[in-house]
Amino acid sequence: MKNIVRINIDTKMNDLELNIENRNIVNILNNKSNKKGKNNIRHLYSWTYNSDTIKCYGWYDGEHDIVNKHELIPNGSSKFLDEDSSTILLYGDIYLLCYDKNNKLTNFNVSDYAEFYDFINEGFDDCISDDDDDDDEESIFDEEDSYEEEEEEEEEDGDFELINDNDSDELDIDNNNY
Repeated sequence: MKNIVRINIDTKMNDLELNIENRNIVNILNNKSNKKGKNNIRHLYSWTYNSDTIKCYGWYDGEHDIVNKHELIPNGSSKFLDEDSSTILLYGDIYLLCYDKNNKLTNFNVSDYAEFYDFINEGFDDCISDDDDDDDEESIFDEEDSYEEEEEEEEEDGDFELINDNDSDELDIDNNNY
């Protein structure tokens, strides 16, 4: 019995403990799928992590109501897909299996995938905290102040002159000969 990760179409993940071998993977994954795409499940992408290889199985074709909303880790290698693994639209359940350096299936669970995901994305955190808001406000004011100072310096240099004869928003007609 080996642990693998299933990513459902709503991005929820769960561990599956299966009696699985290299030769019957496709059949077992097909039978365990809650939602399926068109045709047969396939090995879509692979990533190397430490000395292990993580393989993604799923469907790259299907109906719009079974699109899997999970964004895979970028830069997966594929033998037949040209699209980057983080941007491709996949259908139905997605499965992640881990193989050691001898190509033997090893246990891989949701927490292992989370660790791998964080490692690849270098702990990227797109959450905004209250501290971030304060910094943004300060930088906006700094930018405005600095812009006003630059504008004053440019006017003093006499490099250009702003003329506003009227308050109309209409553009002048270009009468120049080119």
